[in-house]
Amino acid sequence: MQSTRKILRMLKNVKWQRELSSTASVNSEFVVKSSLPDIVVPKGRFVDRLWRDSSNFKNLVALESAETKKSYTYDQLQRYMANFATSLHKKLGLKSGDVVAVMLPNSPEFAAVGFGTLQAGCVLTTINPIYKEHEIKHQVTITQPKVFVTTPQYYDTIVKGLQSAHLNPKIIIVDKPNETIPGGTIRYSEIAENGEADYSLLDKIEKNDDDVAVIPFSSGTTGLPKGVEITYKNLKSGLEIMSTGPNSYPVLSTGDYQDVIPCFLPFFHIYGLVIALMGHLAKGSKLITLSSFSTTLYLNILKNEKVTLMYIVPPIAILLGKHPDVGRDHFKHVRHVVCGAAPLSATDVECILEKAKTNLEFNQGYGCTETTSLATATFKGKKINDYNACGELMSNIQFKFVDPATGNSVPVGEQGEIYVKGPTIMKGYHKDEESTKNSLTEDGYFKTGDLGYYKPGVGTFVTDRIKELIKVNGLQVAPAELESILRSHPAVQDAGVIGVPHEFFGEVPKAFVTLKKESKISPEDIQDFVASKVAAFKKIDEVILVDSIPKNMTGKILRRELKKMYA
Repeated sequence: MQSTRKILRMLKNVKWQRELSSTASVNSEFVVKSSLPDIVVPKGRFVDRLWRDSSNFKNLVALESAETKKSYTYDQLQRYMANFATSLHKKLGLKSGDVVAVMLPNSPEFAAVGFGTLQAGCVLTTINPIYKEHEIKHQVTITQPKVFVTTPQYYDTIVKGLQSAHLNPKIIIVDKPNETIPGGTIRYSEIAENGEADYSLLDKIEKNDDDVAVIPFSSGTTGLPKGVEITYKNLKSGLEIMSTGPNSYPVLSTGDYQDVIPCFLPFFHIYGLVIALMGHLAKGSKLITLSSFSTTLYLNILKNEKVTLMYIVPPIAILLGKHPDVGRDHFKHVRHVVCGAAPLSATDVECILEKAKTNLEFNQGYGCTETTSLATATFKGKKINDYNACGELMSNIQFKFVDPATGNSVPVGEQGEIYVKGPTIMKGYHKDEESTKNSLTEDGYFKTGDLGYYKPGVGTFVTDRIKELIKVNGLQVAPAELESILRSHPAVQDAGVIGVPHEFFGEVPKAFVTLKKESKISPEDIQDFVASKVAAFKKIDEVILVDSIPKNMTGKILRRELKKMYA
C-alpha cells in the first residue's frame, strides 16, 4: 500500500475520463450529437482570440506561485509573452514552425513561455518534469526541438537525454535573481521579463488553422508515447466550446470580480494546459500555481484564498472526501468542482457534497489528449441523476459506438468503443502515419479505445478500456515501454506488463518476468532497475517470476491471458 504522500506526488499528469448529464440529440440509431448550438471557429490569430476580452482585466493578477508568491498581472504576462516570442526570432534565430520544448513545473513563467512560443509561430511541445533520460530522449527524437526551456533542477537529466538523441538545442533556464545558471545556457529573465518586443515582427506572423500549434504526448490506444498534433483550429475551437453557456464555469473577470483557481494539474498535460490554463486566462481568472501537489498547501489555499473553481482528479476527490481536516470552510466560496482524468464513483462525489454543505455543483468530464481534452461535460445548473455518468456532449461533438469485434456501429444505448468527432480532434500523430491511420476514420472520428454507452437524459458512461494502456491517476503508462526496459536487464529473458486495480491509483503496472537460465535476481531488484529509468508514476508495483509469457502466433503478448492466469 502506498503512502498518501506518494499518491499525491504522482499527480503530475492527467487525462479526462468521465460521464455526463443533460440530453444530447440522437441523430440516427447510431449517432449522438450535442444538444448545444454549434460554435463557429473564429478567424484570425490564436493569441488575439486568447486576449479578446483582456481589456476588462489587464491590471488583475493572472498567475501567482503558491510557493514563491511570484506573480504576473495580465499586462505583464502579455508583455513577457511578446518579449519571449521576439527573442526566439531575433536572439535565438528560430523561424515559424520550429519546435520549442518546455519541461517546467506549474509556474507563472510556464504561461509566458508556452503562449509566447505560439505567438512566435513556433510549435510548443511539453515534457513532464519528472521524466528521466530515457523518456526525454524518446520525446525529443520525435519532435527535434531547436530550443529547450527548463529550470536548473532538471538541467543535468535533460542534457543526458539530448546527448542520447544526438541533439544540441539552445537551452533557456527559468532563473531566480542572483542565481548562477549552467554555462552556455540563456537566462529566461533576460529575454522575457527584461527583453523587448518587436510587434512589427510579431504582427506579420500568420498561421493557418490547420497548422500544428502544440505537440503534447499520449500513448494513444497502444504502444509507446506518441506526439499528438494539436492545431490552431483545435485550440480556438476549444476556447469557443469552453465559453458556451452550460460549459463555461468561469465568469469573465472585471475590476469588481475575479474567479480564483488553484492549479496543481500539470500544465504540460492537456487537461492542465487547455482546461485550467488556457480556458481561464481567456476569462481573466486568477490562477494560483502549485509546482507539485502538497496536501497542506492545497488545503490552506482552499481555506484562505477564496477559491471559486476547483479542477481535480479522482485521488484528490477521494482525499477531499475522506481527509479529517477538510470541512465546509474549504468550500465556502466554491461554485464548481470539476473532476476528470479517470472514473470516479458516485459515493466519492457524495462525500464531498456532504462536507461542503453548500450549493456547489460537482461536474465531471470526459476527453483525452487527442480530443484537445474536450468531449463531454456536466452542464451548469442541470440536475444530476447519476454521478457515475460523466456528462453531456459539448458543442459540435458527435459520438458513435462501435462493436470492437466486428467494427460495426451499435445502436445508441448499447455498449461499444467510443468514437468522437468534432473540431477539437487532433490532426494526427507526429511523424507516425500508421498510428494516425489506425486511430482516425475516413469520416473524421477518433477511436478512443474506451468502451462506453450513452443514456439519454443521464449522460455518457465510460465502462472499460479495450486499449492496452494502464492509467495510473489518469496518467498513461504504456506496457510496451516498461516491457522494453525490463528486457534490457541482463538477467531478464522476457516480460509482460498489465494494469491491475488499485484502491487509490485506479491502476498500477504489474510485471510478469521470465529469467535467463542460471540468472538469480529478486523481483525487488527488477523493480528498482525499472524505477531508475522511469518517472515515479510508471514504477512497477509488483514483479512476478513466471516460466513463460503467453503470446499468439505472431508473438503478440496475450495480456488477457496474463490477467486470467496470474492477476
